[in-house]
Amino acid sequence: MQLERNLSIIMIVFSSFFLVMSLQVENRTGNIISAGTWPAALMILMLILSVILLMRALKVKNVENIKGDDIDSADADNEEQLVHPKKFFLLFAVLATYIFILGYVGFIAATILGIFVMALLFGMKSYIRALLTGILATAGSIVLFPILLNLPFPRGTGIFYSLSLLFY
Repeated sequence: MQLERNLSIIMIVFSSFFLVMSLQVENRTGNIISAGTWPAALMILMLILSVILLMRALKVKNVENIKGDDIDSADADNEEQLVHPKKFFLLFAVLATYIFILGYVGFIAATILGIFVMALLFGMKSYIRALLTGILATAGSIVLFPILLNLPFPRGTGIFYSLSLLFY
């Protein structure tokens, strides 16, 4: 629980700092939604979730103090360790590979493949469901960012460039 408490405090400081920074972004368009609106909304959400995490960690700590020292210190030490350290390093390798191939194969192929592999890594048993998750998440991202918000995604090279032209 000390790990959660420390992490939540760090996230509260982080999100508070960047919330203040995002509110200082100049609004050149005169619209209600400006360049700082999206980061401010994310930082507000992050701040709220961090405060909730801190309250839950403190609540669990208080319950443990009321119960006394019934909990073995070995259980408390095990709680602070990564549950699946091998999966953590595999996730890091998948994300590093995703970033590396993103420029070559483009957003569509890299994201479908990346989400497919991560879904299988985190326990999704069905290959079809994992593939559908990757396809739907990629489609939703394409609709939101390149189409609605006009933000460019990497298109890739060769045939992947031509494929991306069909979608955005």
